[in-house]
Amino acid sequence: MKKRTKSMYVLLATCLAASATFSVVSGKEASAQEQRNETGAVDEQTVRKIEQSIERLSELVPYMKEYPRSEFVLFKNRSLIIVNKRKGTDQEFPYVTLFADAKTGEIKRFMLLTGTGFTSTYPYEKAKEVAITFMKKWFGEDMGGYQFDPDTPKRNSSFLFRKIVNGIPFRNDTLGISVDSEGQIKNLAKGDGHTESIDEEQDVSQIHFADPKQALPKEKIEQMLVSYMKPYIALSTDGKKYRLLYQPAFSGEILAATGKDKVEPTLHRLIQFQPQAKEVIVKSKEEAAAFLGRQSGYDFTKGRSAFQQTKNPDNGLTNYVWMTEDEVLGSLFFEEQTGKVTSYQVLDTKKKSKAKKALSMEQALQHAIEGLSEFLPLTDKGMTLTAYRYVDYYDSYEFDFSQLYQGYVIDDSIKQAHVDAATGKVTLLDWGGGNKKKLPFPDTKKAITPEEATKKFLQKYPLKLYYSMNEAKNAAELVYILPGDPSEEIDAMTGEFYHLGIDP
Repeated sequence: MKKRTKSMYVLLATCLAASATFSVVSGKEASAQEQRNETGAVDEQTVRKIEQSIERLSELVPYMKEYPRSEFVLFKNRSLIIVNKRKGTDQEFPYVTLFADAKTGEIKRFMLLTGTGFTSTYPYEKAKEVAITFMKKWFGEDMGGYQFDPDTPKRNSSFLFRKIVNGIPFRNDTLGISVDSEGQIKNLAKGDGHTESIDEEQDVSQIHFADPKQALPKEKIEQMLVSYMKPYIALSTDGKKYRLLYQPAFSGEILAATGKDKVEPTLHRLIQFQPQAKEVIVKSKEEAAAFLGRQSGYDFTKGRSAFQQTKNPDNGLTNYVWMTEDEVLGSLFFEEQTGKVTSYQVLDTKKKSKAKKALSMEQALQHAIEGLSEFLPLTDKGMTLTAYRYVDYYDSYEFDFSQLYQGYVIDDSIKQAHVDAATGKVTLLDWGGGNKKKLPFPDTKKAITPEEATKKFLQKYPLKLYYSMNEAKNAAELVYILPGDPSEEIDAMTGEFYHLGIDP
């Protein structure tokens, strides 16, 4: 995983994990068989309603008729029914998965799963017409209150339609449509991949939407955006120079009523460490196993864990990994020539409770600071917190810290720490990260100002007003966002747009 100091990468993973995957755009197809957690019989009356809805859908999506075999599965809290349609009994792919309302039998969304990623050669403008025509025929001339989102990324013949409330798009009620190379609808998906979708059965009319009059003028927010324009230093893609780059450093949503970041402004704060510069040297597999055993409480000399060793000639690091069929028990990287350990990861084998998120973010942060302080060199007394995430699947907090040069974050100097949210156990430490090349840093005195960078950025990515759900999911706030998830930066030396990872 590439370590980035990007504002869009900084959102709490709680939100990201909960978001509906916009498979239309990403091309990732999730098996409905993997999603279901409950099965049972579906009554005949409901089956007939669903089949009638599928027949209607087949008039708009002709390939539906090519999959005559149907399997009905109750899904989650029984508000949805999955219908898997196949051509035959012994065929895994392709097949169609449809999600139907358990009460009305109405098809809410569907996807054609082929077992491969989605690409389309159908012309963009023609595909857009196909998608809009489908929306009008399926939901009615008003498209069910949805409108085409003109900021949809122009790739893969995929499109977003957002629910409009008070003339303002609602981020959490979004539909995605993709058109395949034959000009047929491949997906009717829920969500945009960036924000958590409202629950399938949630009544939008019961959500309280903020009065549009509460929003500050866009011009006012644009002025305030300057404070979020944080330059940072990053190594160019060819590895030959450092660049000073601008990109707005906020969670992606600015509260329209106040101009403040919707996510608590925890980032880009200076963190004080007490570095002890402890060195760990491993000269053998046995010494590595002993070190990981002390960190995890697991005896690597027993059990049936498999061992794997890899070497990276580019950075001179060797990786030792112990794993079972299901999970990694321990892993560490060390310098091949010196045996000096630069990072390790372990499974918290002493974890007893399955309680989720017992620690707060701030409590976990203190464990991360203490863990890193043991190994950091004496020069790393102060670093900036540049990213933090809560990963629900692992019940773990993940923190990224970056070194500074003249107050500017150095992107490829990231040190990492992961903390088990139930026990406070530090499960990953990486104190040896960073580029080893001795390259000069940019002359920051020659950089364009944050005001200049903001003005240039907004010319290409203008702010737009949206509704966005609060955490309680009972009200929608007004927020300003930069549509299209801009992945470009502005080179502070030239004032030109630059895409980190793609050199001109």
